[in-house]
Amino acid sequence: MKPIVKGIKNYFSDKKNRIVHVIAGISGLLASLFSLMGFYDRILLFAVAICFNVVRMRMMP
Repeated sequence: MKPIVKGIKNYFSDKKNRIVHVIAGISGLLASLFSLMGFYDRILLFAVAICFNVVRMRMMP
């Protein structure tokens, strides 16, 4: 259980991850304002951002 908590803590403490999530949030908000972007599309956008950040953290420490 401790490695999971440590991994989550590291994920949220990384500045680059927060920047990517802010960009994903703003682009999701703009896309939902100017086009019909569904709820599941927004969830998929954040899931892609999380996967990208996890891969980036493992490949480029």
